[in-house]
Amino acid sequence: MTALFDQAQALFRDGRTTEAIALVERAAAGGDAEGLFALGNWRLFALHGPRDLAAAHDAFARAAAQGHAEAMRTRAYLTAAGLGCDPDPDAARAMLAADPGAGAQFNLLDAPAPIWADEPVCDGPRIAWRRGLFSVAECRYLMDRAEPLLRPSFVVDPKSGARIPHPVRTSAGMNFGPTHEDLVVAALNRRIAAATDTEAGWGEPLHILRYAPGQEYRPHLDALTGTTNQRRWTMLVYLNDDFEGGETAFPELGIVARGAVGDALLFENTDTKDRPDPRTVHAGRPVTSGVKWLATRWIRERRHLPWDA
Repeated sequence: MTALFDQAQALFRDGRTTEAIALVERAAAGGDAEGLFALGNWRLFALHGPRDLAAAHDAFARAAAQGHAEAMRTRAYLTAAGLGCDPDPDAARAMLAADPGAGAQFNLLDAPAPIWADEPVCDGPRIAWRRGLFSVAECRYLMDRAEPLLRPSFVVDPKSGARIPHPVRTSAGMNFGPTHEDLVVAALNRRIAAATDTEAGWGEPLHILRYAPGQEYRPHLDALTGTTNQRRWTMLVYLNDDFEGGETAFPELGIVARGAVGDALLFENTDTKDRPDPRTVHAGRPVTSGVKWLATRWIRERRHLPWDA
């Protein structure tokens, strides 16, 4: 931690929020790299002021020019994903060219892309496999990246406001949000878009789930109520297969699915009138042995930003 960060945190803890914000803003205005990095995050996540993606990019660029490694990575990730700019994977890669920690990303990006195969499962609602969509190495990369960030699945009790265990999902999970969606994750999101005939910007952040023995995802619908930008498609990618149980079941359709490493199961969540389709109720059956890993991307009808509801 830097002295600036320590000072700002102390002021925030003492309730001196205005002073803390002013301290960081003065540091950023003076060209301090840590102050610029903090200000970039504030503008990105709408903290202590409105969201301003152009200002976030500017702050990260100025901090990166001073050798701030995390600012450099964050700017590159935003550029690859097209947040606050047009998506530009090549420019993002150039930004990371001097980053010694980016080698694993470059190795995967330079590897031949898998040749996946389409395998229909059901016409109504539409369900299909995209066999071999991710490589074994890409699946391992996602698990390794996700594991330190996994958290138990909780929801907020509407009556008490307390965090309670999720009533439907008993797994641990994480999202590759704007500051975690690196160049590999962005490339995989583009591949998912290509395999679903959608745009990469329509998807929610790639979500990783890990199920230990006994854990499950009880029957549920992925479609949402009260939204104007529906989750039309779900893509489930099996990141491993060395577990027992854990099948994906559609009880209304009598379909039980289980994929090999890298296989992706795609299904439509809405009917012909764009309403939640009750036939797509599905469940992740309890894992009986081993540990199951899945990557999930919920794909909306149009552009969806990661901070949108």
